[in-house]
Amino acid sequence: MDQIIAKPVLDRFPLGRQSFEDLIKSNSIYVDKTDYVYMLTHSSAKSYFLARPRRFGKSLMCNTLRAYFEGKKELFEGLKIYQWEKDWVKYPILYLDFVSGNYTGSGSWTLITKFSVALKKYEETNEIVFDNSLIQDRVNSQKEEVQSEIELEGLKLSFRLEYDLEAIYNKTGLKTVIIVDEYDNPLINSVDLDTDKAIYRGFFSVLKSADKFIRFAFMTGVTKFAKTSVFSGANQPYDLSLDENYSAICGITHKELMDNFTDDIQKFADKEEVSFDEMLAELIKWYDSYLFHERGTKVFNPVSLFSAFKAGDLQNYWFQTGTPTVLMKRIHNSTFDIRKLKRDVAYSKDELKDYKDDEFKTDLVPLLYYTGYLTIKEYDKQFRSYTLGFPNHEVELSFFLSLAKEFYCSAQKPNGLDYSEFKEDFRHADIESVIERLKALFCTLPYANDNSAKLAERDFQNVIYLLFTILGEFIISEPHFSKGRADSILINNDYVYIFEFKVDKDAQTALNQIDLKNYAGRFKMDGKKIFKIGVNFSSTEKNITEWIAVEE
Repeated sequence: MDQIIAKPVLDRFPLGRQSFEDLIKSNSIYVDKTDYVYMLTHSSAKSYFLARPRRFGKSLMCNTLRAYFEGKKELFEGLKIYQWEKDWVKYPILYLDFVSGNYTGSGSWTLITKFSVALKKYEETNEIVFDNSLIQDRVNSQKEEVQSEIELEGLKLSFRLEYDLEAIYNKTGLKTVIIVDEYDNPLINSVDLDTDKAIYRGFFSVLKSADKFIRFAFMTGVTKFAKTSVFSGANQPYDLSLDENYSAICGITHKELMDNFTDDIQKFADKEEVSFDEMLAELIKWYDSYLFHERGTKVFNPVSLFSAFKAGDLQNYWFQTGTPTVLMKRIHNSTFDIRKLKRDVAYSKDELKDYKDDEFKTDLVPLLYYTGYLTIKEYDKQFRSYTLGFPNHEVELSFFLSLAKEFYCSAQKPNGLDYSEFKEDFRHADIESVIERLKALFCTLPYANDNSAKLAERDFQNVIYLLFTILGEFIISEPHFSKGRADSILINNDYVYIFEFKVDKDAQTALNQIDLKNYAGRFKMDGKKIFKIGVNFSSTEKNITEWIAVEE
C-alpha cells in the first residue's frame, strides 16, 4: 500500500502580487478595500491623487480600479462593491506604471519610452491607428517654443494622447479611464528634473484640454511635486492623502486584522510560545500605528505584516525591501539634525498638506512623513499642528539602519558598519578598542559636500548618535536623567558605559560633566562595573583627538 504523503499547507499572503485579478484567481487572501473603489468611482470629483509610503498597497489599489473599469464583475463576487454596483461598464483604460524603470541614466528618454509604450498599448487595445502625420501641423506650430529634442518628443506625446482620447470616444462612445501608478518615481530619480517636469506638464495638460473625453483619473506617488511644475494647465486632482474618509484606503486596520488573520496570529503565538494577546501586542509594536489623518484609522504596513506571518518571525522587512537612497543622501548632505527625531516633532497641518518636494528641499520633516518614516501621533486643534513621530519599532530601526549605511559607507566597507565588532568590544569592556574603531570610522566617512566646521560637527554628532542608537537594539541605551541628558549610555549584562562627547573642547570637560550631573548615581546599586568616558572631537581634523575613561 502506497504511503499517503500529507499535502503541505500553502500560505495565502499576497506578497509580490500587484495584480488584483491574479490575486483573486490564485486564492490569495484579499483584504476588501472595494468600498473605497465604489466611493472614488461614484463621487462627484473626476481625478484624484493619493500619496502613501512605498510598499503600502498603492499598486494593488490602482490594479483593483483597473479591474473594476474593465468590467470584470466576476472578480468582485463576494466583495463589498459587488452588491452595490449595477452597471459594470468596460471602459477604455490608459494605464501608466512608473514603479519600474531606470530613470537615473537616460532618465528623460526612459520617461518618453514609458509614455510611448503605454499609448501604443492603449491604441492597439482600442483598435486605433495612430500616425505622426495626424498631429504634424500642431507640432510644427509649436516646435519653436520647445528647448530640446526630448521636449519636442514630450510635446508630440501630449498631442498624441489628446488625439487618442477623442478618437476612442468617437469610435466607442465611451470616455477613457487614466490610472498612473507612482507618478513621482521618475522625478525623484531624475537627472534632468526641469526637462522631466516639462514632459509631465505637457502630458497632464491633456487632463484639462480633453476633459470631456475622460471618465476618471487616479494618480499615486510617495511625494508631491508642485502643481505648478507638474500639473500646470491640468484640472487639479483632488488630494486624498490627508482625507479622513480615505485614511485607511491602503494598509491593514485593526478590524481588518482581526477579521482576516486571527488564525495566523494564533499560529504565530503558538510558535513563539506566548498568548494571542501578547503576540498581537508585538505585531502592533513592530508594524502598526501609521496614521494619515488626526481622526483617521491606524493601519499596519501590509508587506511587513504579511512577511512576518509568512516567515513566522518578527524582522525588519521594510528595510529589506529597499530604501529610498535619494532621501538618505539628501539628509546626509543637509544640515538636518537627526537627533531631533528621537523625540516627536511638531509640524503645521497646513504646511504638511501643502508640502511639495521640489519647493521645500531644505525642510525634511514632511518628506520623512510622506516616505513613511514619520506619522501622525497627536493633533493640536487650537494651533492646527501635528505631532509627528516614528510609527513603530520597525520603521524607527529601518530609518537608522538606512541612514547609517549612507553615513558609514566607504570604499573599505561599501555595505556599511559591522556593529557586531562594537558589541563584542563592549561585552569585554575593551574601551580602547571602541575608541580606535571610532577613529578608524571617522577616517573613512564620506563627509557631506561642505568643508565647514559646522557640518563636520553635525556629521560627528549624527554618526555617534546613529551608532549608539542602533547598538541600543543589541544592548540597552538609556540617555535620560533628571539632572540632564547624557549623550549615550550603553548597558549590557556586566557593564555600564556612560559617554559624554564634546566638540573642540577637551576630554576632561566631558568627564567633568558626567560627574557634575551624577549620571553614574542611578547605576551604583546594580552590581555592574561603571565606566565614565569623556571624548573630544576636532572639527578641523574631523576625528577624535582626546579621550579619557575612568572606572567609577
